[in-house]
Amino acid sequence: MIELYKFVPQFGIRDASPFALKLETYLRLAGLDFESIEIMSPVKAPKAKIPYIIDGDQTIADSSLCIGYLKDKYGDKLGKNLSLKQHAIGHAVKTMLEERTYWVMVNMRWMDEDKHQLMKETWFDAIPALIRGLIFKKIIKDMAKGMYAHGIGRHTDAEIMAFGLDDLAAFEAVLGDKPYLLGDVPSEYDATGYGFLANFMAEQFPSPLSEYIAGSKTLIAYIDRVEKKAFG
Repeated sequence: MIELYKFVPQFGIRDASPFALKLETYLRLAGLDFESIEIMSPVKAPKAKIPYIIDGDQTIADSSLCIGYLKDKYGDKLGKNLSLKQHAIGHAVKTMLEERTYWVMVNMRWMDEDKHQLMKETWFDAIPALIRGLIFKKIIKDMAKGMYAHGIGRHTDAEIMAFGLDDLAAFEAVLGDKPYLLGDVPSEYDATGYGFLANFMAEQFPSPLSEYIAGSKTLIAYIDRVEKKAFG
């Protein structure tokens, strides 16, 4: 039995990590049997990252590496009928979401001082109050360094938000009037799309991005369609 290690549900979302939600969605869309194990801290996780999976004697961290492993072992049930061009389009959209749009989400959730108390209470409530503030400040500092090293952290909040809106518009354009990103049936790339779009709709983080999604019948219907397909 595959074991999926993911975060505890937060903010009214199945998983507040778009990567963990992506991996769980993939497992369900692919029809693979698995058991979910919910944890709060990635400190002791392999590579200090969540999600990860354990399958027999194999432990794999990083959602993309997990999916690659699952496809190799159990077959590419969601991608076997896609053309090389479709895979290339899906890969490009996935990379956009994971390598740029993700940082827009980090900026919204972790760099906004108005959200610090919420994040502290949500993710660090189990840590003794005496050291909770110090740990939280270090994490914020480390995230800010990561954003700066990436490059996106060198821009203003408005510029970062504009990047996110451009990404959503690009995703919406690729989706078009198709039920799923690449056609009539879901692919692994829809797991990524759902993981991110659903997270942007968390009520605790209203933004121009959530307004854009809410105002798009195409994207709202897409979120609902993938969720029903994966989770029933």
